[in-house]
Amino acid sequence: MIIEKVVVGVLQENCYIVGDDKSKEAVVVDPGDDGELIVERIERLGLLPILIVNTHYHFDHTGANYYIKECYNIPIAIGKKDAGSLEESYKDAVELMIHSHKSPKADVEMEDGENIIVGRHILYVMETPGHTKGSICLYSKKDKILFSGDTLFYESVGRWDLQGGSKKELFKSLDKLFELPEDTVVYPGHGEKTTVGFEVTNNPYKKGVL
Repeated sequence: MIIEKVVVGVLQENCYIVGDDKSKEAVVVDPGDDGELIVERIERLGLLPILIVNTHYHFDHTGANYYIKECYNIPIAIGKKDAGSLEESYKDAVELMIHSHKSPKADVEMEDGENIIVGRHILYVMETPGHTKGSICLYSKKDKILFSGDTLFYESVGRWDLQGGSKKELFKSLDKLFELPEDTVVYPGHGEKTTVGFEVTNNPYKKGVL
């Protein structure tokens, strides 16, 4: 599996280009800004994007949706419970005096247990509400990789005090993620990568620790 991290936007969000080195198919996870930079990386890697996946609707994860979709004429997928908020997400950026482009509507509304096939690789959709109602993570059992969006970070978790957030739901989602194999590598929406095992031991939000 090819994993290329591109840090974009004023909020330093991690966009991931996830591809198969044989078929050259790829998905673009959370293109939050700097669409030209993301496309430059895709072209440098010689990949063929087939899908945009948003782990949730917030503008810092969706701001380059329009640009990437226009460049490659590919669909946008997002968790079903976040789909209705996607087109309005840029308004939150305006309130913060941050420029962000309006996203097109979602073409695919994803639910727990669905699969995204990228060449020889399968990304399993896990519904992980708490940061938003429709937050999702993408898990590859074969490759032992988790794209956690803003649900789980290195020694931290996503905020639950924004619209649609829920502390109770977030902690339930964390319990779900902490059941994955300890050597699963976690690629979060912001910051550096980590592992499930490290977070089970060190994350202060782990149930029973904080």
